[in-house]
Amino acid sequence: MRFDTLTLTLLASTALLTAAAVSLAMGAGQTVDWLPASATREAAPAAKPPTLSPLSAQALSLTWQQSMFSPDRKGDLAIGKHQASSLDGISLSGVIIDGQAQWVLLRMPDKHNLKLAVGSSLDNGWTLTAATPQQATFSHQGQTRELRLPLLRLPPPSKAPLITLPDVPTP
Repeated sequence: MRFDTLTLTLLASTALLTAAAVSLAMGAGQTVDWLPASATREAAPAAKPPTLSPLSAQALSLTWQQSMFSPDRKGDLAIGKHQASSLDGISLSGVIIDGQAQWVLLRMPDKHNLKLAVGSSLDNGWTLTAATPQQATFSHQGQTRELRLPLLRLPPPSKAPLITLPDVPTP
């Protein structure tokens, strides 16, 4: 019987893999070799980090004017100076009530979302005074307004006739 090279290679690799599996099953490689014990070293005392001197208000205000990572950055836009003093265009998109913590999710007129906690105020002066699962109550200068979650409804049923399959006798 004559074996070709492929058969001999497969037999040799099978024999090696079998020997490796048997040696692992017998416990080879399961011993742990620890380094010899040495004298304990004392940790160096932690150095106190250096304290930084506080920056002046003028230096802090410069960080808002120009970023060190983007030299062509412009100052941040002032928010809330030109907004209307009403809740027009603001819609309630969600209410979160978790024990004593209460938040509302608002969709602002410029299409960005805002999360507001009870007791917090909007930039236009309206304060969130209460939140229930379906509505949020705001007050401003003695006025009270409520925003309600939209009530979603299913569309009316279709008036189109149902699809029917043709009556075909089986062959």
